[in-house]
Amino acid sequence: MTAPTTTRPTTTARTASPPVPFTRLALVELRKQLDTRAGAWLLAVIVLLNAGLIALVLFTGEPENRTWQELTMASSLAQMLLLPLLGVMAATGEWSQRTALTTFSLEPRRTRVNAAKLVSALGLGVAVMAAALLAGALFNVVGMVALDGDGSWAMEWSVLGGMLLALLLLVTQGLAFGLAFLSTPVAIVAYLALPTVWSLLTMLVDALQEPAKWLNLDFSMTALMSAEMTATTWAQLATSAAVWIGVPLAIGLWRTARRDVS
Repeated sequence: MTAPTTTRPTTTARTASPPVPFTRLALVELRKQLDTRAGAWLLAVIVLLNAGLIALVLFTGEPENRTWQELTMASSLAQMLLLPLLGVMAATGEWSQRTALTTFSLEPRRTRVNAAKLVSALGLGVAVMAAALLAGALFNVVGMVALDGDGSWAMEWSVLGGMLLALLLLVTQGLAFGLAFLSTPVAIVAYLALPTVWSLLTMLVDALQEPAKWLNLDFSMTALMSAEMTATTWAQLATSAAVWIGVPLAIGLWRTARRDVS
């Protein structure tokens, strides 16, 4: 007689796929911001406006204003106004272009994707500011050689640092509004209209003028960009940023974490 043999079913061990590196996520999100027609056109408009503002200072300003700092500050105004809209489109792109299912299938952790969007948008803001510095330097040479400009290379780095921090805060605010509304036109209108309406109310209603110092991001950033920050103005900036950036960002993270992408 032979003893019965029992065979055990073989099981294959499952290996979890490694997560997508965060650097790759950030580079992909940066490419999305630059590859789309809306993003490319927005960057083109920023470049054209910067060139126009530099030309305005270069050809109509006084010779003593044709300096590296003045030309750099002039070229920075357009990006302060328009670059936050790129943050809006970076946040709403997955939902307006219906690519959320693909993106979150490849990387299910949605907060990680949102962090990559923020890092790429901030990196783009730093790159644009560096380009503004370079453009200001080039046109400073033109003004010094061809237009008898002052040509000073002095730079108040505290002013430049304040403008860079203000730009990064505005880009973060744009992305926060985009995540909160998840619709490009609605988020852009809200980003432009809500702070403007609040500023008008604070100018028309006397009782709101004092709270506006703590709840108006534009007011707080004025001192930041002019390098006149004190302990009080830093506290006002932190408070207004918590209201106009922190609150919509928290709402946006909550919405994107729970919204159905099917």
